[in-house]
Amino acid sequence: MKKIVLLGFTLTSFLFSNVGIVKNITGEVDIKRGKEVIPIKAGFTLKKGDIIMTKSKSSIGIIFDDGTVLALDEKAVFVINSFKVKPETKEFNVDLFLQKGKAVFTSGKVGKLKPESVKFRIPEGIIGIRGTKFAVEVK
Repeated sequence: MKKIVLLGFTLTSFLFSNVGIVKNITGEVDIKRGKEVIPIKAGFTLKKGDIIMTKSKSSIGIIFDDGTVLALDEKAVFVINSFKVKPETKEFNVDLFLQKGKAVFTSGKVGKLKPESVKFRIPEGIIGIRGTKFAVEVK
């Protein structure tokens, strides 16, 4: 029985590994993780698969593990499909999706080491990252 529980914990940790941290929040911001919706505060750890939802008059600042910075404004919906930046093993896969709202993005190490591995998706396209910063709005 203990082996099954440990295996489940290990698999869950792998599937939902930490990818960044919430630096600051204004107003109310929720994370949808699996079937659960969690109100969050500064210091909250983000994981692959999280859906970030900012409410009216709210915003969030995020720092990903490689130093990438993201800011979301009010009424945004943002999905972390994947965020894997491991220079030591040359593994790079960043796949982010802004479904709705305004975002400001500044790439970290991945923008310098392997910019072509970054996909910042929006409903009608993909923004190519080339070690840059940009702002985008999806209505």
